[in-house]
Amino acid sequence: MFLLDEKAHLYFSVLGRALYTAQHLEMNCRAIVGFIHIRLSVMGSGSEVLDSPELLSQIEQLWKKTLGQNIRILKDYNFFDENLMRILEEATDARNEIAHKVTMGIDERTDFESINIFDDIKPLIRKIATADKFISGLLHFLNREPLPTPHYFKYYENQVTDWVLAPASFH
Repeated sequence: MFLLDEKAHLYFSVLGRALYTAQHLEMNCRAIVGFIHIRLSVMGSGSEVLDSPELLSQIEQLWKKTLGQNIRILKDYNFFDENLMRILEEATDARNEIAHKVTMGIDERTDFESINIFDDIKPLIRKIATADKFISGLLHFLNREPLPTPHYFKYYENQVTDWVLAPASFH
C-alpha cells in the first residue's frame, strides 16, 4: 500500500497543479485552432458551412488532437511569428517533460526526501505559463473581450509558478 507522507503529498500536489497548468494551455490552443479553422471554412465556403455536418466532424477531430499536434497546426497556418511559435514549442516540450519524465520514476519505492520537485518543475512551468499568457490574451482578443491588464501580462508567469509550487496542506 502506498502511504503519502508530507513530502509525497507536496510532490503530488505540485505535480497535479503543473499538469493542470499544461492542460489549460492545451485547451486554449484547441480553442484557437478551432476558431481559425472555422474562420477559414467560412471564408472558403460562406456562412452556410457552419451548419455543415462535415465542419462539425472536422471540429470534433481537432478537439481530439494533442497539444503538440495543435501547435503544429498553428505553425502550418503561419499566423504567428517565429518567436511565438518557439515559445509554444518550448511549452509543448515542457509539458511533455512533466507528463512523461518527471512522473516516470514515481512508484511506491520513491524516496521523496531525495526529490526536489521545485528545481525540476519550476523552469518547465514558466515556459508553459509564458505560452499560455500569449494564447490567453489572443483568445480574449478573438472573443472580443477586454484584454487583461498590464499587471496580468507582467506577472502572469510568476503568479502561475507561485500557485503551482505553493505548499499543500497535509492532513
